[in-house]
Amino acid sequence: MYIFGPVPSRRLGLSLGVDLLNCKSCNFNCIYCELGRTFKYTSERKIFVKTDDVIKEIKDFLDKKNKTDYITFSGSGEPTLALNLGEAIKETKKITNIPIALITNGSFFYDKEVRNDITDADVVLPSFDAADEATFIKINRPHRSFNFKRFLDGFIQFCVEYRGKIWVEVMVVKNINDNDEHILKLKTIFDKIPKIEKIQLNTVVRSRAEVYAEPVSEKQLTHIKELLGNKAEIIGFFKGEKIKTIDNLKDAILSIVRLRPVTLQDLKDVLNFKEEEILLNLEELEKEHLIKKENVFGKEFYKGQNL
Repeated sequence: MYIFGPVPSRRLGLSLGVDLLNCKSCNFNCIYCELGRTFKYTSERKIFVKTDDVIKEIKDFLDKKNKTDYITFSGSGEPTLALNLGEAIKETKKITNIPIALITNGSFFYDKEVRNDITDADVVLPSFDAADEATFIKINRPHRSFNFKRFLDGFIQFCVEYRGKIWVEVMVVKNINDNDEHILKLKTIFDKIPKIEKIQLNTVVRSRAEVYAEPVSEKQLTHIKELLGNKAEIIGFFKGEKIKTIDNLKDAILSIVRLRPVTLQDLKDVLNFKEEEILLNLEELEKEHLIKKENVFGKEFYKGQNL
């Protein structure tokens, strides 16, 4: 399976995920990553899965008249590691008018080939958590081949060339990148890049790679939003339609949780079933050891066994 969901996305509504990696592959080891630690860094771009196989799954999904607001290239790591990302985006564009989103850590923006690969995406959502080298290393823990200057220069070049929408995500972690001095340094960088449409503030709410990656309060997020100015917004609750066509509820739940931990409320938001039916299927999936339950900051999350 190369697609998952649609999942309830607080930024994109119903989002059909596309995974061109098929295994945890990343050049960062972010302390807040909901997929857990990166045990094997890689900065080598290669083809992990065949484009034709991925496009077939997307086409099968669309042929069933399924609803999604975005087709989102993200998945089990950094999607720009996939050499066939550009081809996959182009082929997807041939079979649907549904907008294409890319969620990325932005690390390969320095590479012209990567910038060319993502030029056909409708919206790119890059992470930008650090304003200096020390914070970059502390929160993103990049592969040794990367440094902050390379990251920043690549990001600026991407913003100059790209013609679609740019929604930057800042993951705010308590006592790491949440102080006023650091936020104002981020503002200085963002203010010089007029192409940024949104600065989306997020904090740790799900599983994370390190237990010390703790969330900031809603009050602190509001304060940071005010510091960053008019383009800044706090990522709120899911606002989207429910999935209308589901052949098998158990399979639908598995597809949603395979690469993303979700709460019962997340599932209720997107599945057109009663809470009792969803809970019954969750219990069965737990008994079959296909999913597991985890408590994070007092909330229960359901996640695939591979997470």
